[in-house]
Amino acid sequence: MTSESIKLGISFEHDAMRFIEAEEWNGKLNLTSIVHVPLPKTFDFTVIGDHDYVPQMSALLDSSLDNFSGIISSARLCIDRRFALKKTVPVDKGLSQEEVRKHIEWELEQLLIAPRDEFNVDYEHAILANSKKDVVVFAALRKAIVNYMQDIFRKSRLRLEALDLDLFASIRALKLAEPDDLKGASALIEFSHSGVGMAILLDGIYAASTELPTQINNERFDTLTAESLAAAMNEELRRLVENVEENFRAIELERALFCGNVKNRAILEELQKLSPSVAVRLVEPFNHVHKQLNVEAQMLIDNQGERFMSCFGMVV
Repeated sequence: MTSESIKLGISFEHDAMRFIEAEEWNGKLNLTSIVHVPLPKTFDFTVIGDHDYVPQMSALLDSSLDNFSGIISSARLCIDRRFALKKTVPVDKGLSQEEVRKHIEWELEQLLIAPRDEFNVDYEHAILANSKKDVVVFAALRKAIVNYMQDIFRKSRLRLEALDLDLFASIRALKLAEPDDLKGASALIEFSHSGVGMAILLDGIYAASTELPTQINNERFDTLTAESLAAAMNEELRRLVENVEENFRAIELERALFCGNVKNRAILEELQKLSPSVAVRLVEPFNHVHKQLNVEAQMLIDNQGERFMSCFGMVV
């Protein structure tokens, strides 16, 4: 193995770090290690600027390196999508990249309540087949958040190679996990401590997304009954589909794919009852990759593989 052929993906979640080490070999991906590390306290908006927490996070990164190849020196990190401001914009077909960038800057002027130079902005411009418009999605992340993540890595033995949001990382993982089953319209539904994220994909390409709030009818979403939460999700999916049809093309939702921290599997059954024409199931992220894992790592995949979805997307 060479340092160029090995990738380390990390996700910072509410209560844990997740790690995936993978090696590229002859154009294929080989998973060599998977690790879950609990955090000493929650990782959310409130820690940004807490400089006392930085060395604790750095120390956890360093202590976790014993589980991986000794030649690893860098990592790719994803964080909760709620750290960023995001917007999906339908755009005319045939726009140049310069025209797209100007459009994004105009949108940012309307969206941001702080000065533009306080944000890092990245975007993706995707061509949608058989659609009246193409799609641009952009994310604006405060530089203070980026600097905080960089600080954690600077005080560790790892170099931060890339920073992304779990939404986009999970979509990359899904494309590898379901290479032959993303035709038409799919919903990717990802559970986290902060709520439920939903994205609509058209032929595997991002078209729209939203998040259910943490509080639904004055209750935390994860304290609702499976029936109540499925009903809220079904209504939000209906609105997302309407949004896609208004901006892009008419669709029939064919599948709803669940990942993340899905604590109550009965939610899938309840959503299936509400949407009988939609195939509702958990994603199995690692079906199409080779694995050389120890017993503990294999158990993590077998018991909670869907929770490593976004982390997996950082090595794809």
